[in-house]
Amino acid sequence: MTIATPSPRDHSPASCPVQALRHQSRCDICGRAFTVQVSRAELAAATRYPFTHLILHGNPIHCLVVYVDKQGAVRGAESSKSIQIDRTSATFQELVRWWAMTAEEGEA
Repeated sequence: MTIATPSPRDHSPASCPVQALRHQSRCDICGRAFTVQVSRAELAAATRYPFTHLILHGNPIHCLVVYVDKQGAVRGAESSKSIQIDRTSATFQELVRWWAMTAEEGEA
């Protein structure tokens, strides 16, 4: 699972199952800063690097695209207003499932 925590709100490694990476990234569209967090398993399972990581946020929704290397360092970032979300029930169910898991972890 991949999550992004708005800065400066950051979870300690003991209470959060993801590893905080060594770089904060800032959205060029809204100026909001994020601490990029990707699980060790997710980085290890990547088939190519840099690993592309998206942080959806804002109103109207936009994203911060972050490029992470094999060691977990952010190598670059860019922002995008161009987002396409598949409007199927499967996608909606997966978003709700992911959101529920993320909320439970944030409360731990």
